[in-house]
Amino acid sequence: MKHSKLSAEFIKSLIEDENPIHTVGNELVEIWLKASRENNNIGEFYYKGEEEAKSFEEFILKVYGEFYRILARECINEPSIFQKYGDASFIVMDGMSFREGVLVYNTLKSEGYETRLNFGFSAIPSETLEFRDKMGVSMSNFKEINNPENIRLGGDEKFLWSQFPDVMLDKIQVGRTVISSLEKMYETTAKIVEDLVDKLKSDKIIILSDHGYIRSEAGFVFTVGERAKRRLQDVFGSKRYIAMNDVEVKDLIRGGYVEEFGGYYLVKSRYIWPVRGRYSIYIHGGLSLMECFTPVIEVNKQ
Repeated sequence: MKHSKLSAEFIKSLIEDENPIHTVGNELVEIWLKASRENNNIGEFYYKGEEEAKSFEEFILKVYGEFYRILARECINEPSIFQKYGDASFIVMDGMSFREGVLVYNTLKSEGYETRLNFGFSAIPSETLEFRDKMGVSMSNFKEINNPENIRLGGDEKFLWSQFPDVMLDKIQVGRTVISSLEKMYETTAKIVEDLVDKLKSDKIIILSDHGYIRSEAGFVFTVGERAKRRLQDVFGSKRYIAMNDVEVKDLIRGGYVEEFGGYYLVKSRYIWPVRGRYSIYIHGGLSLMECFTPVIEVNKQ
């Protein structure tokens, strides 16, 4: 499936902008908003939106491969979002991508909340620990949400961290029923967000994520040649990044599969390869649009 015809304004901005982050980020947001408008069924939303997002990333990879270095730089240099909204309360939904973020945004909007949808960035690599290191707020300040069935708040909390949906993503493996798992994951995520927004007393609430993820099923990823596949298996195993150290990956960099940035070798875009043993459908840690662009939802309760 080809990406919907890109506007002349988008192409012009992509060519002319010194920093095209907002051009690409806004287009990614619109892809998922459009999917939510056109598909009432959650399964169809996930499927059609993924097709479109994959086609869009294929376009970026082919015509603007250097964008991934720009994206990595933005992930590292972006000012902490926790400093941008000083008076707000913050809800971090671990592993929430734009797929779930758009649905959460729509749900809150339908319930009468004044909401705005924007985007932020993961850390490099696109992992939780690296995001915590860069966010400028100690985890000791966060109240952790581990049980969606038993959320107790005083209402004055400023920082909350939900282990969902990430703990559910980790359990969805190849061979399982994906659609029902996606629906359950979203329902749990939405329930937590709605409960927290309702109980918090803050006039402004910012809902964000530490990283997104890519789907590893055939049709949603980019294939690699046999030689590159063996090299990626040998060097990366089941991970999408490794510390540089003494590993030699110049051939993978030349082939366009890997980017070197911030002391890491990062697998670019949606390149994936088969690995042995237990393997989740949803993975992160690398350098792709759906891993590194993250939803930011601003809720005003005044």
